[in-house]
Amino acid sequence: MNTARQTSWALGPALDPIDGDVSKRIDVLRLILIALVVIGHGYRVLSALVPDQSPGMRIVMDIFNNNVTHAAIPLFFGISGYLFMRKFDLSMDAYVSMCRKKLFSILVPYILFNLIWVLWLYFVGSIEMFGSKTFLLQEGIVTKLLGIGTVPVNYPLWFLRDLLIVFILSPILLVFYKEAPLIGVVTFFSLWVLLAPETSYSLIGNMFAFYAGGLVSRYNVNLRDSGPLDKYVFPGFLASTVILIFHAELGMKHDIYMLLFKCNMLFGVVFFWCLSRYSFMKNSKFLHIGATYSFFIYLTHEPTLSWFQTNILSVYQPHGSLSQIVYFFGSGIATMLLLGSIGAILSRIIPGTYAVATGARRRR
Repeated sequence: MNTARQTSWALGPALDPIDGDVSKRIDVLRLILIALVVIGHGYRVLSALVPDQSPGMRIVMDIFNNNVTHAAIPLFFGISGYLFMRKFDLSMDAYVSMCRKKLFSILVPYILFNLIWVLWLYFVGSIEMFGSKTFLLQEGIVTKLLGIGTVPVNYPLWFLRDLLIVFILSPILLVFYKEAPLIGVVTFFSLWVLLAPETSYSLIGNMFAFYAGGLVSRYNVNLRDSGPLDKYVFPGFLASTVILIFHAELGMKHDIYMLLFKCNMLFGVVFFWCLSRYSFMKNSKFLHIGATYSFFIYLTHEPTLSWFQTNILSVYQPHGSLSQIVYFFGSGIATMLLLGSIGAILSRIIPGTYAVATGARRRR
């Protein structure tokens, strides 16, 4: 082995520990962002089975589903990149070890929680607003199990697939981190805009967010003292969101709209980070406890949410703004509380199995 070349390209870890305040904020954001994902996915059933939506419900959709919740994914990838590049020594040995660990912590839950629903759809039956045996066979069992060229059968888990790919491709980021770190930001953002002009989420966009998070870590940016930004970020994010809601009325061209939309997703990342410094979030025992089971909630919120919502609609049809908004948010919150409780119970009665299923390290 050419050890000189390996040493030349090695990228040592950031030696300073993560600030305690920053660590607490990252922890509570894990649950907040899962909540954004769950609530965002709740609109699928509402839009399909409650077509007569009230004006109030449409306003909520414009604000949350079409704008605010889109900040969740880049913030997740940004946090992942921040934590990864802070502690990772990017040498050949470290890379091989990292890939081995990520295959356990990411690939195992990804395959398991897709396989469960592949088997369910094939042998048990269809799940309304989620899938059926006919759909599974048409798309291909292996294709939907692995999410090859499409979303997996458990569609929210595309995030794990992309995250694993980003980790595997992380040596590409090394070139930019070592030789041209700021050019890397411009490069990945430009590729996100140019290669995925019609979509807010894409692999290259997720790689950009991951890279940007790692760069913040490498530059040791002061994330703790974000208070002075509040007076700009809070009204600024509100104003930019309103502008995007009324983009059609403002005569905004589609390509300009998509560019600004992606910029607003990143603005949303800053918004939630600034929000997390406040005591009601940062010091919330409920959020910190919930964060412990946030990954289990993410893995299982579908088809639980679809099943829960469709069963509610079979006995009750929400009419009017208030009832529809309560149904929309209430079903998402109830799903999270249920799954969080199940996760807490399983982690205690079968800790080893729970750890394997969620890719966690087992206590010895």
